[in-house]
Amino acid sequence: MSTHPATARRAVETTSPVTVWTASPPSATSSAPTGVDLGTLESVEGSFGRYLVEILAHAGIATATSTPATDLPDRGVVVATTVADRAVETLETWVAAGGTLILTAGPTDLGDLAGARETHAVGTGRVTVAEHPFWTHRPPRHLRAVRGAGLDPAPGTDVLATWQSGEAAICARRHGDGMVITFGVDLAATVVLVQQGVPVTGDGVPARDGTAPVDDDILKAEDGMTLDLEHDRALPPGEGPVPESYTHTYPPPAAVPIFDQPHADWWRSLLLQAIWAGTERTGTVVPWLGYWPAGLSAIAHMSHDADQNVPEDGRAALDAFAEADVSVTWCQVFPGGYGQEIYDAITAAGHEHALHYNAMGDADIASWGWPQFRAQYAWAQAVTGREDIVANKNHYTRWEGWTEFYRWCEEVGIEIDESRGPSKQGTVGFPFGTAHVSFPLAPPESGRSVHDVLNLPLHTQDLAWAAHASVRDVILDAAEAQHGVAHFLFHGPHLNRRPATRAACVELAAEARRRGMEWWTAEQINAWERARRAVRLTAVRRGGTVQVDVESEAPLEAAAILVPVDAGAPPSLARADHGATLEVTTVRRHGRVFAQLAVDVRPGTTRWELS
Repeated sequence: MSTHPATARRAVETTSPVTVWTASPPSATSSAPTGVDLGTLESVEGSFGRYLVEILAHAGIATATSTPATDLPDRGVVVATTVADRAVETLETWVAAGGTLILTAGPTDLGDLAGARETHAVGTGRVTVAEHPFWTHRPPRHLRAVRGAGLDPAPGTDVLATWQSGEAAICARRHGDGMVITFGVDLAATVVLVQQGVPVTGDGVPARDGTAPVDDDILKAEDGMTLDLEHDRALPPGEGPVPESYTHTYPPPAAVPIFDQPHADWWRSLLLQAIWAGTERTGTVVPWLGYWPAGLSAIAHMSHDADQNVPEDGRAALDAFAEADVSVTWCQVFPGGYGQEIYDAITAAGHEHALHYNAMGDADIASWGWPQFRAQYAWAQAVTGREDIVANKNHYTRWEGWTEFYRWCEEVGIEIDESRGPSKQGTVGFPFGTAHVSFPLAPPESGRSVHDVLNLPLHTQDLAWAAHASVRDVILDAAEAQHGVAHFLFHGPHLNRRPATRAACVELAAEARRRGMEWWTAEQINAWERARRAVRLTAVRRGGTVQVDVESEAPLEAAAILVPVDAGAPPSLARADHGATLEVTTVRRHGRVFAQLAVDVRPGTTRWELS
């Protein structure tokens, strides 16, 4: 079984420059109507702020969560949803001395210090990020915010983003030697509700143009989407408009609007950019851990669903993946099976056996429920001969409720799930706003902050059959831009009977490699992410050098330790306290230049000096 991320790190509260305060904000942002039906999520209200810790943990930024205002590190960073009244005066002095305060759910009672006051609550809305030197990487068009508040900036306060109404949505104000950055958007709630959606209890509302008929009487992940089918999609470059005669048939008669931007990832990126922008003048160093091994900006993932279990389709898929030279995550579906010869061939070819949980009602235990899921997991173990199956994708992206399914995964040993993605041509791309793996927020009654199951988003199915071929590069481009993972799904019947889909599979594999993206299985992604969560980085600038402490409970090969580069020349050499010397290179991530130390992390603590 896995090690839960909350226990996989040793917290050294006093050494991190970043402090996170996650109490629920008593402000307009927490009471704003979202414009989406939150269903049974009343119990989660007030808990969204806890997700800030998960956002920063995925970035490999060490945080402290219980530091009182009187003990905040000099020139450090506070990321907060709200601030206690008793801390306001202390914070004013701390910011003036060089601290960076990032308010992620409105200014609450800190309007004077923030240089902005809340005007009124905003439900779900569109936010445009301004062209401003504060940002190093801006989204190409608006972002979806699930809730927040308009801001009224005081004179001297910079407006960094606006709501569609023209009101300020993000502001920044210098105070002494420090800075206050205020998100009128409830950032944590927006990331959670875009990534996880709302509870699925009925059909979603289809797109008016007919390109996303999600009202199909089958409960699935898309039925809980909070992104807007009318405003948050765009046609692939060079395509369109959608012909009036369009019908949702296979293959697609034309390209259609898709979710081209990973909205949740952009909000994550804006938070990270705010941290680095706030500290670049003060000399505070906030290092982070690259999402992938050194030298990789982004990766790709290919999965295969064994629908119908026809041996000829299985052999055709094996041939296609061999030609593509990709190891895939092969999701095995109940009932029936290929037969031992095919299962052995899948194993011999280096593919990963996973579960394809079937709740479509076409067999005795093919329905939604914990006993059925447990029984199908046991079936997959038996037919594949693999005991430790760690990955799953739900057949037809079936989903019900909110996070109950993750509890089932935890019980049987599923550590990474890739069910959240599109089933319709018009929901292709980033319907849940992300190209990154993440641990989902858990409801407070569970007694934990997040579920111990990674979510690996799905982006499209069967190019040139279920999805128009033009979506390929849109997905690859956006995953690269956010340094995430692009996930493409194929099915044996289409690889066997649709020459265009087989050709698209092989061409996709080559194109991703041309971009420098490696193909990883879900099992590899899961192992890497969990291992990197055990690494803790802290750093301090001493004269012309940067001292980085790397603490880990386990080894991690080819880790990318990233340190912001100041206005001077970047460091070129790193020396460890055990005597090793390594070259330091530079890379660009989130639009900013970082010094990169490519290192095999050792268990324990190693100190590196970059000069």
